Amino acid sequence: MTPKSSILVATLGTEPQVVTLVLDKLLQEGEVVTRVIVVHTDDKDPTIGKALEALRHEFLTKRYYGDRTLFDLHVLAGSGGPLRDVTTPEEIDFAFEGVYSLLRQHKYAGHKIHLSIAGGRKTMALFAMATAQILFDSDDRVWHLVSSPSLVSTRQLHTAAAEDAILVPVPIANWRNLQPSDTTRVRDFIDNVLTPAEREIVMLLVQKGLSNQALADYLNKSVKTIANQLTMIYSKLADHFDLTEVPDRTMLLVLLGKNS
Repeated sequence: MTPKSSILVATLGTEPQVVTLVLDKLLQEGEVVTRVIVVHTDDKDPTIGKALEALRHEFLTKRYYGDRTLFDLHVLAGSGGPLRDVTTPEEIDFAFEGVYSLLRQHKYAGHKIHLSIAGGRKTMALFAMATAQILFDSDDRVWHLVSSPSLVSTRQLHTAAAEDAILVPVPIANWRNLQPSDTTRVRDFIDNVLTPAEREIVMLLVQKGLSNQALADYLNKSVKTIANQLTMIYSKLADHFDLTEVPDRTMLLVLLGKNS
């Protein structure tokens, strides 16, 4: 049986080799990776720019992988443009929106996704993991990379020694599989329980993973109004699905994301 084609989404910090080493290992294991998407912060940061330039050279100039794997970039951006870092609560909210929208787009296009969280700050790994728990199913994988000290020191983009780079699978709870299978019940909640204003907020959340501030900006409302409306939505969600506790934003996405 021919292996199902897949895409690799990789977070990037200052080390470009975390992308190529993960891709090399997946290809060696027989995965058919047709596209690599590198998630990064503002390339005006010299270290990020240098890492991206090394990857462009490898994929586009040197053409190390030939024509079999497309190479794309996905910059994390906020209301003021590309994010310089992902450390503040606001930056993390914007970064979550970006990664959630990216993964949702490819998941709902039917792609098998390999997500590498080896690059970038730990905060990037955390919100990437959160989106994976919401959107991934049993076909998808999350990976971390462990490199030998010698490989780290040389910063080589590839290695012939298998023991120099090891892919470590990161276990995730596939919350998507825990969603109600009754599509009618989900549609009934969205169409008949929510008000039109609440429905608009829910659909924006499910489709884009927006923060309260982004929802307020998008809908031309105050953040307080959005927070109050979400409180009511969470309460209605708990009643409709007979939940023992009032849900939060993540549980809303888990319950409604698959069928919305």
